[in-house]
Amino acid sequence: MPHRRAWCYLPPVFPLLIGSAGALEPAQALAEQDLRRDGQAHVLGGSDRSELSRAMALGAPTSPWLGVGLAPEWVLAQEPRGPADPLIVLRSGGRASAGDGPTWGLEGDDEEGLVSARAWFDVQATSGWFEAGLRAEALADIGASVPVGVRLPAWNLGLRRGPHRLGVAQEPRKLGPARYGGLMLWNDAWNFPAIHGATGHRFDRAGEVRVEAGVGRLQRERVDVQDPGLLWMDFRWAPTPWLEVGGSRVSLFGGEGRPLPTVGQLLLPLDPHVEDDPDRELPDQDEIAALDARVTFPMPAPADYLEVYTQYGGDDMIMRSIGPIPTPSLAGIGNLAGAELSGGAWLFGVEWARLQDDTFRWYTAHRVYHQGFTQEGRFLGHPNGGDAETWWARVRYLPEPWGVEVWVEDLERVGVVSVVGDTVVALETHETRRRIGVSGVLLRPEGGAWTAGYELGYVTGRDFVPGADGWEHRAHVTLQGAPWVVYGNDD
Repeated sequence: MPHRRAWCYLPPVFPLLIGSAGALEPAQALAEQDLRRDGQAHVLGGSDRSELSRAMALGAPTSPWLGVGLAPEWVLAQEPRGPADPLIVLRSGGRASAGDGPTWGLEGDDEEGLVSARAWFDVQATSGWFEAGLRAEALADIGASVPVGVRLPAWNLGLRRGPHRLGVAQEPRKLGPARYGGLMLWNDAWNFPAIHGATGHRFDRAGEVRVEAGVGRLQRERVDVQDPGLLWMDFRWAPTPWLEVGGSRVSLFGGEGRPLPTVGQLLLPLDPHVEDDPDRELPDQDEIAALDARVTFPMPAPADYLEVYTQYGGDDMIMRSIGPIPTPSLAGIGNLAGAELSGGAWLFGVEWARLQDDTFRWYTAHRVYHQGFTQEGRFLGHPNGGDAETWWARVRYLPEPWGVEVWVEDLERVGVVSVVGDTVVALETHETRRRIGVSGVLLRPEGGAWTAGYELGYVTGRDFVPGADGWEHRAHVTLQGAPWVVYGNDD
């Protein structure tokens, strides 16, 4: 009989401090950079970007810190457990921030206090056949209307076998090749609960294919339709390690007091009911869809690779026709493009997104689902939302065990009032925001990392109000605790 033991005795820490928006994510940075540098067959744009998925995609840890930080996932990826032999991995951490600058990428957390502190504890149990997990977080916001609280921002339960998943979860979901923020689903809004499924296969000659779909609901309070359903579908194909193409679709439907569309209409919305429904009583859907691609070029020393990527999408579905054949067509065009150059410990990146159109609006202002693809005002897709143009760039130096990153952002938002025919009525004052941030990271030899940073920005026309100009800033510090496996099979 094999005996059981704690796989590594690194007790979880409940620190008081951890970083905020703009902080380095060393595990993600190192793992995904290794995948691109080594030219391994993989897809990177799917929504599941967990530690286990990264460990399964990588052939071997090239970074000493990765070898420790993802140690439990390496064990499971290389030697899958049976149903009776799960790995139970515990992680903990916390963050603190101070200032009045905006946050992004924090799963709906706007850190509304002048000083905000968070502490969380994460447990994940995974075998070769199932997975279950929970993340609990304690919050403290000095100067906020609700000074303390607790929440469960993420949980999951289901079956998992290699790349195949089936279950129910409330977890971060990111689609596409972007770095700052994709057009479809990203991590700036509250996680929503959903039933999901995913599968993938690596063919000898055709490369790797991954398909996933899910249906859930937007559970946060809304001013249009409560608890609308949300459907998403994603397809990825990497015929070679240096090329990946993908297609995604996200749809709002139903909700409290709203009739449900038929299954066929939900899967293929050929009758969006825009016409001949003045009372808005028929089933309706709000649609966004996008195509994306990335190309990774190997580069001669001292560079490692150059990656360029793009995403092209539309907000809502309108009907056109090719002769007598009705065809759905995208409206409200959004564009995203970026590039990343890596060489040793250095990385340079730039990304641009424009989500504006003369007639249709990105994410919001649907005739039924006015709040559109948002959770309490935060966008499920690009963090800066629609009617906006964003430039973002960064320089990172990460030689290990320390690193530093500097980034800049330039944002312009247009205040759209209404659309009359083909004419957009907008406020005269635009909102512009220019920010710069710096983050430093120290990787801990037992796993985990310290991160600290500062962001400074200047905004003009805040909320489209003339003369509402001023400086904003935010300081933050982060501790990511080392992983602790409390149960394993030592045979």
